[in-house]
Amino acid sequence: MAERAPREGAMRHLRIKETEARSLLNRSEDHYVDFKSKDIKPASLEKLVSAFGNSSGGEIIVGANEVKPGKFEWDGFSRIEDANAHIHVLIGPYPESDTFQYDTLAADGFPGYLIRVTIAKTREICTTASGATYVRGAASVKQVVTAAELDNLKMQKGISSYEDATTKAPLPMVTDSLQITEFVIDALTFSEPEPWLRSQLMIVADRPTVAAVVLFADEPQVVLPKASIMVYRYASRDQVGRREDLVDGKTWTVEGSAIKQIQQAVAKTTELIESVKGSNLNDVAYPPVTLHEIITNAVIHRDYSIADNIHVRIFDDRVEVESPGRLPGHVTPRNLPGARFSRNEIIERMLHKFADAPNKNVGEGLLAAFEAMKAMRLAAPQVVETDVGVLVYIKHEPLDSPATIVLDHLATHETITNREARGLTNIASETTMRRTLAKLLDQGVIEQVPGTLKGGYKYRLKKSAADSSNTV
Repeated sequence: MAERAPREGAMRHLRIKETEARSLLNRSEDHYVDFKSKDIKPASLEKLVSAFGNSSGGEIIVGANEVKPGKFEWDGFSRIEDANAHIHVLIGPYPESDTFQYDTLAADGFPGYLIRVTIAKTREICTTASGATYVRGAASVKQVVTAAELDNLKMQKGISSYEDATTKAPLPMVTDSLQITEFVIDALTFSEPEPWLRSQLMIVADRPTVAAVVLFADEPQVVLPKASIMVYRYASRDQVGRREDLVDGKTWTVEGSAIKQIQQAVAKTTELIESVKGSNLNDVAYPPVTLHEIITNAVIHRDYSIADNIHVRIFDDRVEVESPGRLPGHVTPRNLPGARFSRNEIIERMLHKFADAPNKNVGEGLLAAFEAMKAMRLAAPQVVETDVGVLVYIKHEPLDSPATIVLDHLATHETITNREARGLTNIASETTMRRTLAKLLDQGVIEQVPGTLKGGYKYRLKKSAADSSNTV
């Protein structure tokens, strides 16, 4: 654990252990971590902070040299004061707060002091002192120059939403559709469609908005050609789906209003998974709530300004759901599933009004999806942000077996009880856990602790088992 020294000004001074220093240097540069030499110009560092804030946040370590690709060595500032020029440039546009934090790091046996700048993803546009704005690309920092680029960044961050834009759709497309008729009856709005849509600002200047078309047009794709869901089934476990692995060479396009797309895409995905059981997906099963919530989330929160479909890819060992548009607001893959921010507030709010609302528990959908995977003892969904969108992996990857979890616990603890084991493995049934423990007893891996019958059995590793490399 790092030792925190008294705070001075905008910077905190930390002394870390040698092992922590080596662990820091062994980190890989990626979308969240960047190493820079102490010779970096303060102005260049300022641009980098802007880019991190406008992307997904992260850490910048200043004072580490790349001696060979991916290998860094500590070469810090000789004195803390030597880092002042860099810090003073940063604290003007980026004052210390929960969003921007500054530390100096020192460690025995390592020369000088490093600067660590920690940046959270900002809700607003993060600019330099001169008013310039930057974003991170694949391996670079790019300035946002044109009005179109700035508008795109605002869309990405959720500051503005394309759902408010007006379309060229004729009014009857949303005022006289089967979908709006069903909604008015089921949601009991007690109003004619057109005045109600106007009151909800989904008709502006006599034009339906994107939200109105997505929600209430029977065929939104006439106006928004890429506002569909593509479903693929690949008989493969490869990282990338290939055309030759498509089952029957088919893909499915799911169109219609938002609620119809969610219902039909979930049904088609479930059907395709079920149809291949007994062949190359023998025991594969996914919680229905996970598929439903993640597809619903994609439809609600996608960026409708991006001309691309949502893609649902079913492989032998996973399902992938990819939606256009990076995570909005302060949301990053690191703070999901708990973070909450809506890019399309109107679409989300209106879907919640449907009689069979796909988002009944607003704000809890992803939490439910993660919990459902955990209940089935499957690995949690993995959320990855790409340059232009969000990709969710739903892997059929079992968690460690209950027996392995018990033995891992006993490797660092003297005993374990049935209750403790159930808590660690998320197994509710006492009987089920008793069978797991009985199997380990029969194998001679664990033993009952003498004298613990009255208060409930405790179990411990057998000495011979602790010294062996047997696995269960």
